Amino acid sequence: MKYIYRTLIIAISILGNTSCIDDYIVTPDIVGLDVNKVFSSAKNAEGAIALAYAYNLSSGLPVNTWSPPYMPYGTTEGYIGGEDLSDVSWTYEPALTSSGMTAAGPGSLNGAALSDDHFPFNYKYIRQACMVMENIDKVPDLTEADKAIIKGEMKGLIAFRHMEMLKRYGGVPLVDRSLTVLDYLERSSVQQTVDFILRLCNEAEVLIGDHMWSTEWTGRFNKGILLAIKAETLTYAARPLFNTDKPYLDLSPNNQFICLGNYSEQRWQDAIKANQDVIEWGKLNGYVLIDTDNPFDDFGRAVGIVNSPEVLLAYNQQGGGASTTGGGMLNMYSANPQKGGTVDCDYRGTSYEMLMNFHKNDGTDQTWAGPVTALPYQDYYDRAQEMEPRFKASIWCFGIDPWNNPGDQFWSVRSGWHMNKSTKNQGIGRNIKFWYKAGTRDWFEFPIYRMSEFYLNMAEGYNEIKDNANALKYVNIIRNRGGLTDLTTPDYSTLKNNIEREWAVEFYNENQFYPHARHWKKGDTMIGGRKNVFKFTYVAAAWGVRLPEDFRTYKLAPGMIGSYAWYDKMYLSPFNQEEVNKGYLVQNPGY
Repeated sequence: MKYIYRTLIIAISILGNTSCIDDYIVTPDIVGLDVNKVFSSAKNAEGAIALAYAYNLSSGLPVNTWSPPYMPYGTTEGYIGGEDLSDVSWTYEPALTSSGMTAAGPGSLNGAALSDDHFPFNYKYIRQACMVMENIDKVPDLTEADKAIIKGEMKGLIAFRHMEMLKRYGGVPLVDRSLTVLDYLERSSVQQTVDFILRLCNEAEVLIGDHMWSTEWTGRFNKGILLAIKAETLTYAARPLFNTDKPYLDLSPNNQFICLGNYSEQRWQDAIKANQDVIEWGKLNGYVLIDTDNPFDDFGRAVGIVNSPEVLLAYNQQGGGASTTGGGMLNMYSANPQKGGTVDCDYRGTSYEMLMNFHKNDGTDQTWAGPVTALPYQDYYDRAQEMEPRFKASIWCFGIDPWNNPGDQFWSVRSGWHMNKSTKNQGIGRNIKFWYKAGTRDWFEFPIYRMSEFYLNMAEGYNEIKDNANALKYVNIIRNRGGLTDLTTPDYSTLKNNIEREWAVEFYNENQFYPHARHWKKGDTMIGGRKNVFKFTYVAAAWGVRLPEDFRTYKLAPGMIGSYAWYDKMYLSPFNQEEVNKGYLVQNPGY
């Protein structure tokens, strides 16, 4: 992706963005150059292509956290779902997690829904891809084959963004062309939205064919990414939220907007086939599950190195650098407490509830200090050392050198200036999974599609059609790579719970836990309810605490938001009320 995002600077200087987001359907203004000049050469067109990628792949990511469209300020999907917890009161996360989603937000959100997405920006971003698709034929120094591939890429991006909306809203207005003020698009059904995404992917496959990009262009769409979009779409269509004749709340006479209207096992069959297609394509094209029988190193490389062969698609535009700018991806995910200062990641940490999904190295469950009696810090230290490889590759425990950067002084609690713990309740540890043997690298590539996802989708699908043998086969592939022994239970419910636990462990902080909880209809148990941290006492002053000898005791204690709100209306996100008021949208139930 490096080249794609280097050209983003060019794109921003060439293409302006309309400030009137409400009027997303009108032809975009072009600042500085008109459309004909933008598409007067391949070099200029690269900027427009790069911007389409940066826009459309940003869904669910805090690329710029001060304002919509990306995420409400100071928030990630991991925080909303309770994987990580925050200890700051000035972001929108406390309101979102303590009171639940709303169709209109606090004053500085300017009417944006207090949710995981700002609906109108989806179409602003889709419009950018449409503009490229409709004007690329004007570029004189591109071959017809090049133009066809670029059109395929744009169709793929449009499909991806609609798939992201499908997960959040259900059926939405479907847009694959630049619209005018004369166009009026109402909300489509869930089935129409699914069909639309699949059609775009199929059309894109024809245009892109078997073309594979050189290293210089890593990150641009290929057939495998299109297969992944189809697989994710069909998997979500098969899950309980949509695959039912009884919606989570009644929206009569418009239930087709929020569910498929019946249950069909065939949807699981279709999802299994689509996920198998991704796995088989990956094996033929160098995108594979990293498994060399060295679980810690294998998982670390899978999630924490640049250009991992396990990552089919990643997002690596950082945005919002220093803490004074309000964040961006680096600050919101960084393992370094001082990287984000007191604005962002200095107050973040893994929740106790997420910790309990990880196993000990022998596959059994770990026990930790409870809420009543504080235990010596040495107990925390010893139990952390007993944890499974994926835990050690994902989480940095306080007072312990991060396992995934062994021997590196930059990451040492004794010599790394940034590896201190402040006085705040930072969970049970910190996310560190994106920095395997990172040296001084502080940036990372956020994985959008990682190959292990499709194995877990296969396990889930086979379990749902009661093919226990294949369900066990695919979940055990992931467990074995992670260093755990095989599951053997043939029981549907037990296996279902174990597959869901594998999702939580394998994809901690990768924007999978939260949408899965919603589409499995388990928001009340997986998202709502009590959220806890470990509260430490110290030998001396708390500021700058970093060494094992600085800690005295630890015990379980409530996080800043001790209990997360959950309401059934939150299975789907609200549309912005200002958009509903325009009359073209039927609001999701409960808002």
